[in-house]
Amino acid sequence: MKIALFLPLLLVVCAVCSVSTDQTEALALQQSFSPDVHAALREMVASLTKQRMELRFLKKESAGNAAKSERQEAEIEKLKKQLEDYDTKFEGQETETNKLKQQLKVTQVAFSAALVADGHHHLGPFNTLSTLVFRHVVTNIGNAYNQHTGIFTAPVKGAYHFEWYIYGNGGHEPAGAVLMRNGARIFLAYEHQPSHVTSSSNSATLLLESGDHVFVQQWFHTKIYDNENHHITFSGHLLFTV
Repeated sequence: MKIALFLPLLLVVCAVCSVSTDQTEALALQQSFSPDVHAALREMVASLTKQRMELRFLKKESAGNAAKSERQEAEIEKLKKQLEDYDTKFEGQETETNKLKQQLKVTQVAFSAALVADGHHHLGPFNTLSTLVFRHVVTNIGNAYNQHTGIFTAPVKGAYHFEWYIYGNGGHEPAGAVLMRNGARIFLAYEHQPSHVTSSSNSATLLLESGDHVFVQQWFHTKIYDNENHHITFSGHLLFTV
């Protein structure tokens, strides 16, 4: 009977001891792992904190770089605008310079020519006015005088001065020539000498528009003579523009 009661009691004691041993081992294991877990957690918290700080710094730096980039872009646009303004100003100055050069070139106008280039020639008398073509050109600055037509064309509006000289052998026919502006007669140079040579001259200052034509025509029923000595001449030059 005693043996029967002892066996269950022994089993209970063994079970209690087993449970107590397991709890002790678990507690010991927990105590052994607990410092490592806390240390790992602290390291993770520290790492996260550091990463947050780095992230804030990067965001701040990125914002600063963006602002700096915007300022740089604004400065670049400003420099581009200044460059465009300089280009426009330079083009304007270049245009003005070319204009001044052209005006200077245009304002340099002068010519002088004789009736014949070589040999000797008698002209007239004619029943109508006849344009004289002065073919022996000694000066033609600005190329306003045409030696093939005898016509001077004003390149710019301005005051021009002209002179012309005529010459004849004398006799029954007088010598004469008239200065023409477009289709209008201006002044006449005329001389009649029954004997010996005949010569006459005249001059005029005219206000011409650009494109006006000035030329000399032999007068009605006159006879003129020229040779290699160039007695008959036509000259003109620009005094000033207006």
